[in-house]
Amino acid sequence: MISVIIPVYNSSQTLSDCLDGVFSNKFENFEVIIVDDKSTDNSIEIAKNYECKIIELNENKGPAVVRNTGANSASGDILLFVDSDVILKDNALINVDRLYKNDDKNVLQGIYSHDPDYNNITTQYQQSFYCYYTWKNKEKYTETLTSMCFAIKKFFFIESGGFNENIKKATAEDEEFGYNLINKNYKLLICRELSVEHKVNYNLQTFIKRAFKMNIDTMRSFLRNKTYIKKVKQKNYKNVLIGIVLLGLITLSLLANILYANNINFYIFCILNLIFLSLHLGFFKFIKDSKGLLKTCKIIPICYIDGLIMLLASVYGAITYIFGKKY
Repeated sequence: MISVIIPVYNSSQTLSDCLDGVFSNKFENFEVIIVDDKSTDNSIEIAKNYECKIIELNENKGPAVVRNTGANSASGDILLFVDSDVILKDNALINVDRLYKNDDKNVLQGIYSHDPDYNNITTQYQQSFYCYYTWKNKEKYTETLTSMCFAIKKFFFIESGGFNENIKKATAEDEEFGYNLINKNYKLLICRELSVEHKVNYNLQTFIKRAFKMNIDTMRSFLRNKTYIKKVKQKNYKNVLIGIVLLGLITLSLLANILYANNINFYIFCILNLIFLSLHLGFFKFIKDSKGLLKTCKIIPICYIDGLIMLLASVYGAITYIFGKKY
């Protein structure tokens, strides 16, 4: 049996679509577990319209606790975690069942479909970033777990200890769990048959706020668990990490141009920017080929903003960690 576990917190805008996607599957041997993290909207009322097992937490405890609660109450030997803003295709459960019959050791990492066109450019950037860097074409495995849609044997989940419940927000809990699995010799198989639609809309303010929190907690997680070395070694993120360092140099060269304007500082500033852009040429081409040149041009400044957020949040996370804030 497959236990589909859906964490819910104020998910009324997307939950119906999510559940419709799950129940559209032609696979029969499954259960759906809704774990509500003390929602203040009508998410529970929506869930009651479907054949679900509903667990209501008595206080807001965060996604790590919610997912662990769902896993511990599951009857199935396969756990499929699906976020409440994710829409499965009607063959998703069949594919999960088939893949586990061939090899039950792998964790199956679902991916976001790159087919939807998002009007908000920050949303398009975020989705394209995941599709290009996290689940790069031709790569069979990933080292970065994304909890929005993934499957794992219940025995392996329990054996691994589940998600770190000290992480209270949806930030670094999934990536940290992924490294724990890798340390236990599990592999995170990129399951392209498990391609899902992500119903999300980030405006620039939401994007910046979300990215800042995520990168702060991710840096603290790297320092707590000494996993920053694993991140540096990931080939798919090499250009992103180099780009973060370059943005620090670009910022310094910009200040130098403001304080000491001369040709040398200006040339250094231009060269650093050209190197930064060249690092992301593959990413820009990926977007241009699928979304067009106009969206690619709009995404370039968001790429700068995201890199700067990563830099500032990482520095802030490291400093606060040194001064005792471990979470």
